Amino acid sequence: MLIHDRSYHHWNGQLKSGRVSCWIVIARTELKILAQRKFVRFIVAIPPLVYLVVHGVLVYLVNYFPESTALLTIDPEFFKQFLMRNPVFPGFFIVLIGVFSGANLISKDLRHNALSIYLSKPISWTDYLIGKISVMVFLLLMITCIPCLLLFIEHSLLSKDLGFFLQNYWILGAILVYSLVVIFPLSLLIVTFSSLTTDMRYAAVWFVSVLTGTPILQEIIEQTTRNRQTEIISIWGIFDILGIQLFGLASESKVTWIWSAAILMIMIVVCICVLRRQLRLVHVRN
Repeated sequence: MLIHDRSYHHWNGQLKSGRVSCWIVIARTELKILAQRKFVRFIVAIPPLVYLVVHGVLVYLVNYFPESTALLTIDPEFFKQFLMRNPVFPGFFIVLIGVFSGANLISKDLRHNALSIYLSKPISWTDYLIGKISVMVFLLLMITCIPCLLLFIEHSLLSKDLGFFLQNYWILGAILVYSLVVIFPLSLLIVTFSSLTTDMRYAAVWFVSVLTGTPILQEIIEQTTRNRQTEIISIWGIFDILGIQLFGLASESKVTWIWSAAILMIMIVVCICVLRRQLRLVHVRN
């Protein structure tokens, strides 16, 4: 009778490294979880759609009713204002997505001790971090960069000739870069706050405090000192200065964009250092 040998067999195949796709798996899983929440689906889909339709109608009117150009001009400032008109309208939905989607990204793993399970597998802290940040970047791109690019394409297609596109093709790059300038630091910020607590409410409060508190502080200091060079105190002021530079607009501010970029880079470095420390502490404990 033939007896099947169940002893150890050497494997002669080639092992493919999974580190490249680890963060994709993490991001995809988080997006699936968030997609099950009706409120998240609403703030990601409905407001950008309404915002896009309204501006899409304006672009249509400008192209087919020349007299409307007296009220609206499609130029670099139009696209810059679409991305970040003021800290109230687009910033409001950024705050909502940060609060209801980003504040719980790492805090829930800390609360359920899932982070130690993540890091006990062949997943580095960078894979884990990139996966979490990618979730926020993707959601925020859906309400900023993607609609703005669609508007640019619409206006280019409706134009009578290629003159607009040939003169303003660089706006495509400005839209993408400016979107990332706004999205990446804010995504990093909310994920950092999420890593500091097991309660998402604290992370949400800290995030909202930065986005709403810095403009208030900037306004108080400006009114007190009568100094208009205080824009860099507000995180929205920093974004506005960089946006003006990227879209080649005339600036009334006396603050150079280099200071804004430097402050933003410092914030990014601090967030990465804090995240690295928090994740490594969990890894060491376990």
